[in-house]
Amino acid sequence: MHPQLIPSSPGHDAVQRQREEILRVATRRTQRVFVIVNAVPLAVSTLVFPFTDIPAVPLLGHLTLGLVWGILQCVLFVATTWWHETRSTRPCGPSAVEG
Repeated sequence: MHPQLIPSSPGHDAVQRQREEILRVATRRTQRVFVIVNAVPLAVSTLVFPFTDIPAVPLLGHLTLGLVWGILQCVLFVATTWWHETRSTRPCGPSAVEG
């Protein structure tokens, strides 16, 4: 039977609201982690690097600390974007929430 045609009971509505709240909390948590993990390194590089000689510190040949930091920041962004997309596109049916 189509879900819209099934008569809903008061208990069913409460369970549905609880599931929606669980999904809402999980989504907020995932978004918060994504922003924090990407914002902290960006803030550090934005606040520290322009005013110091730290980015010019040579590490290996022509590789400098600023270049390595930028590459690591890009890798971190790609990895967290992949993680966020994986978490956001998980099945969210009743069996996924309960189990």
